[in-house]
Amino acid sequence: RLEAWPKGLETVREAGFRLLALTPDAKATSIDEAAPHRLERVALMLGAEGEGLSTKALMAADEWVRIPMAHGVDSLNVGAAAAVAFYAVATGRPES
Repeated sequence: RLEAWPKGLETVREAGFRLLALTPDAKATSIDEAAPHRLERVALMLGAEGEGLSTKALMAADEWVRIPMAHGVDSLNVGAAAAVAFYAVATGRPES
């Protein structure tokens, strides 16, 4: 757990991780379209249900990614979003 948020994210980046912020924003890259090399060593940032990540947290991220959803569905609860994102990262990485 980071004590300083989002300032503490720099510590994660310095450890060699890319920071991916999950957001439903249309400008975000679909997580299933992210290139495998971009998923090799990542830290996923998920916001609270409802308000999501703060603007400061989004600006601190290296990339915004979104979960593709069926028409009419605009969000998932944070537990479901985490499961989908973790699966996408685990299966989208090149085999080592």
